[in-house]
Amino acid sequence: MAQWLERLCMAVCNGLSSSGYENVYFHKPNDIYANNRKLGSVYVGMQDDVIVANGTLYRSLDISTMLRALRVPKEKLTVDGIHTAGLHFTTLQNQSAADLVNLKESLARFMAQMCNLETLVHTPWIDSVSHSPRGGHEQFPEPDHGRTYSGFLATSGGVLHGSITLDDELRISSAKIGGNVYVRPHHLFKKIQSVWYGASESEISQRMESLLYDLRWEMSGFSPGHVIKLFHRLFERNRIAQQLAITASAANSFMVHDPDGDMDAMEIAAQAEAVLVPYCAKPAWCKWRHKDGCSRCGKCDVGDIYDLAGRQGLKVTTVKNFEHLEQTLKTLKLQDTRCYIGMCCNNFYIKHEDAFRAAGIPALLLDIAGANCYDLLQEQAAYSGKFIAESAIDLEVAAKVIHIAHQSNACH
Repeated sequence: MAQWLERLCMAVCNGLSSSGYENVYFHKPNDIYANNRKLGSVYVGMQDDVIVANGTLYRSLDISTMLRALRVPKEKLTVDGIHTAGLHFTTLQNQSAADLVNLKESLARFMAQMCNLETLVHTPWIDSVSHSPRGGHEQFPEPDHGRTYSGFLATSGGVLHGSITLDDELRISSAKIGGNVYVRPHHLFKKIQSVWYGASESEISQRMESLLYDLRWEMSGFSPGHVIKLFHRLFERNRIAQQLAITASAANSFMVHDPDGDMDAMEIAAQAEAVLVPYCAKPAWCKWRHKDGCSRCGKCDVGDIYDLAGRQGLKVTTVKNFEHLEQTLKTLKLQDTRCYIGMCCNNFYIKHEDAFRAAGIPALLLDIAGANCYDLLQEQAAYSGKFIAESAIDLEVAAKVIHIAHQSNACH
């Protein structure tokens, strides 16, 4: 599927370029860009050994209506928020009906050449809005009710999301898998969910192997090992909740970054030698908000983190912007830092997982709550250190994690 998807995306780009569009390229796995803005997407699936492809190019966009249709939080629907979202997209140039026909024929010609097919049917452009019923949308995470754990795993094929609910014997009573990934057959994840019903953690690998043995399957850009790794992380959340005496919801805020894949969350915490906090967790009025440091005035959670970690021998750094994060991670690497504890929103980690991976240092990251730059569509301001809203750190959870690091460092 990855090969076909790449072929079709290249064909669309060639068709656009042939029609006069400049700086057209595709961003893996499936987005079409022109002049560094998204112009559309191509999707593929497989049913009964038949490749089914579907693509969309934007002729016009109503960003405000789009955000409302996606049911985004109201705080995104500001003038600045809508403007910022609009900067991510572009549309087909204003063209006459004849120009659109030529573009259509150009796209068809290049797709036919790429697939070694003939163009047999001319399909008119679709100008009307479809009102066909939409299928249900599964969201992650599920509502927390006792032992429901959710999380994600970034892979080269996309981000996998999963959730499990455990019964009293720590067996899976329900499981869900999803993500912006390509798989076949189209119901592969549902099959995995089904065979894992009633499984303990030690049984999920064998059940996965048995399922895939007689099944023609494909996972584009990731492997069954990634799915299994994600669900081991979900089982691990139960152990974290028990060890730290925290709720399942609090345990779901843990993000384990382990480049080598052989450490669990508590091992990383135990070997942590540094703590990174985001500047957006400092109050907007604080003169230290955009500085690496803290007066420890006691008026915010960041000050408490500095005070607690400082007393226990851990170096704390306030990350001022994305470039500062990269510099800080390079410094930690040069200092042979074993592990570190960090705080950031899951959106930031997903988008910049490659930067964390490039540093090559295991990290235990805690998700932050409250208003973050992604929720407010102000990520560009945040990257440059100009975000003015405030996020929140779960101080109780952070303190327990830092205490684990202190215990280990005290032993050394």
